[in-house]
Amino acid sequence: MSTTQPHTCSTLATEPLPAEQPELFAAALRTALRWIRPSPVLTCGAVIVLAGLVGCRKTPGNDPSTDGSASASQIVFRNIESPSEFVGDDLCFDCHESEYTGYQDHGMARSYYRLTEANRVEQVEDVTVADPSSPLRYTIRERPDGLYQEEYMVDGQGNTIHRLERRMDYVVGSGTAARTYLTELNGRLYELPLTWYTQEERWDFSPGYEIANFRFDRTVPDRCMACHNSYPSSVPFVEGKYADVPAGIGCERCHGPGGLHVRERLEIPDVEDEIDDSIVNPAHLPFELRMDVCQQCHLHTTVSLLREDRSPFGYRPSKPLSDHIALFAEDDPSKAEGIDVISHADRMKQSECYVATVDSAEPLECTTCHDPHQGFRTLGEDYFNATCVGCHSEQSLAARFETTPFAADHGPPSNCFGCHMPRVEVEDAPHSSFTDHLVRVVDDSDNSAMVDPVASHDEVSLRPYFDRDRESQEGRIYHAMAQIVYGRQLSQPETIRSGVEALKELVDGDTTYSEAIFLQGLGRQLIGEHQGSIEPLELAVRLGPDNPERLNALAQSYELAGVNQPLAGRLYRRALAIQPAAARIRVNYGRFLQSMGMVDEAVAEYRRAIEEDPWLDVGHFNLGTTYASAGRFDDAEAAFQKAISLNPLYSEAIGNLAALYASQGRDGEARGAFERAVRVSPDDPTALGNLGAFRLNEGDAEAAIELLRRAVSARPVYTDAIANLSLAYFRIDDYETAREYARRAIELDSGNQLARQVLVATE
Repeated sequence: MSTTQPHTCSTLATEPLPAEQPELFAAALRTALRWIRPSPVLTCGAVIVLAGLVGCRKTPGNDPSTDGSASASQIVFRNIESPSEFVGDDLCFDCHESEYTGYQDHGMARSYYRLTEANRVEQVEDVTVADPSSPLRYTIRERPDGLYQEEYMVDGQGNTIHRLERRMDYVVGSGTAARTYLTELNGRLYELPLTWYTQEERWDFSPGYEIANFRFDRTVPDRCMACHNSYPSSVPFVEGKYADVPAGIGCERCHGPGGLHVRERLEIPDVEDEIDDSIVNPAHLPFELRMDVCQQCHLHTTVSLLREDRSPFGYRPSKPLSDHIALFAEDDPSKAEGIDVISHADRMKQSECYVATVDSAEPLECTTCHDPHQGFRTLGEDYFNATCVGCHSEQSLAARFETTPFAADHGPPSNCFGCHMPRVEVEDAPHSSFTDHLVRVVDDSDNSAMVDPVASHDEVSLRPYFDRDRESQEGRIYHAMAQIVYGRQLSQPETIRSGVEALKELVDGDTTYSEAIFLQGLGRQLIGEHQGSIEPLELAVRLGPDNPERLNALAQSYELAGVNQPLAGRLYRRALAIQPAAARIRVNYGRFLQSMGMVDEAVAEYRRAIEEDPWLDVGHFNLGTTYASAGRFDDAEAAFQKAISLNPLYSEAIGNLAALYASQGRDGEARGAFERAVRVSPDDPTALGNLGAFRLNEGDAEAAIELLRRAVSARPVYTDAIANLSLAYFRIDDYETAREYARRAIELDSGNQLARQVLVATE
């Protein structure tokens, strides 16, 4: 009997990803070796924002009032209404020196920058952060060219058996609470596992990593970059790749593109009218739209969807935010008062101070307390208290509380916001505290500022944030899309199915919402309805024929459904012609070519994918399977080893390397690799089945039975493991049990020769 039985299966597996846009992979086994196909990325209007997969849940306030339906007359700012180019911050300095200089101390100006020796604040000695759910550990290393984060593993004897490091190239965050780091390769940005938490001066996992360790593979999506920078030059349809990224949030994020304004003021420095309409000045916007300028980054719910034909960097000040995104929050009354790190505006709207002034000439808003053109962190308590006493004078407070125990707390030098806007710890940002912008009277029982970010695995209900999505047909469509996105995030097939079925009714015959049609098809693919996914994906491709993600998804559905194989190849080629840098789609195409017997062509595609993205472990893995199938065992071994060096928990690569060793008679190395695959993934049926088959080959039937039974328990239709179990019981003379398993194997595969041989031998 061979060490590993030939078998074929198809599953859906998740590869960890950035925050916001997960990718799926369909894994296929061919003989003893497996390759993996990446699936489409959710972008172009269906974008998840879950605090980098933290799972934080946010419930909106009672009356958002952010739909931009201002009753006040609104100035038409020409730099928004007519095409105008972005010019960068430097041109602002000559005329606006005070604002420009003051802004450099603002946290927004320091939201993204390159890590240098001059701006380092981290302690880098004696750092060890262990992943509690895996054998991986992390530390910080100083090298001549900068700081690195290192991942390593040790065996039972304390020997290092894996080491991988990535340079800390960029800092995300002003550092008030934390500094998170990115590394760059070929223009791709990846978040690193460790964050320096400045308030406690300690290292720990970056937000989200304590729930799912994304290691060095968490690409930084556009929706994250959109709130840490001005307007980077992103590479279309390639998640996390940028041609250029500005350092921090600049003037034009709040004022709009400055080209028109610069040209006109150079020609005519003085403006004749009272208001210069060549560039947005948020101070002259209606209240709701002023709030939207801030809320483009300081408003967060469970799911955020870009509206049809909107882009991650497409919001412009003076336009309603609700025209740009659709927001949905988990409808959980127990979390109605929860906050997260970036929803300050929504917390403020729940305050009595806001409710009492919202219809007044000077309502409470973000800029009431925060001057957007200067830093405020070091200005002290008096800076913020001055805002409070503008409405709540010290004299009136003294009179109100004169005969109460609180009199001493309501006069100079009391700290108003220290009591009424307390700093709280939020679980989606560990080791940090933030000012809760819900202004209120806090008592000892108050726990309204805490939120549990761990997602419930019960079916969830989402509710819309914006009024326009509450009763309208459009809102129902986006709600169904949010269900698919959120169900995918929580691995809840029924939530996905609910969204898919709703979209089937809502968009039937309506081609207005092409992204909804695409999500309907993708959702069916995710829940295994491959044939049913084809029709909506075909329509999505007709509506967006130049979208590589849609082309890729349809090609996969054709393959998974076993139809239109030649057309699948043409779809992959078209997707890559549109975006040659789409390395994961190129891996798909390589696997497709391999399945068609075009080995040399497959190798070429895998190599191109790896050249574009050298850290793409699945590219090296699939290259190894191709080399192995072609008998190029040395090349296959090198490719598998590379995949494992990039991902030491890659059980499929370890198992394939073990099978390769076994095929060459290198039994000692094979045994070690098979055992390592099980240690890395103790519940993986293939790893268990392969080690069980190897033990059976070695003559240890008892050990084989224990492993094979675990494999079958994990995958009850695992025909080869069932057949191997029949042989194992035959070898210990338990003929009755051997016949039982042989019959089960034949029920699943009538042509299974091993099971038939066992039946004949036990008669």
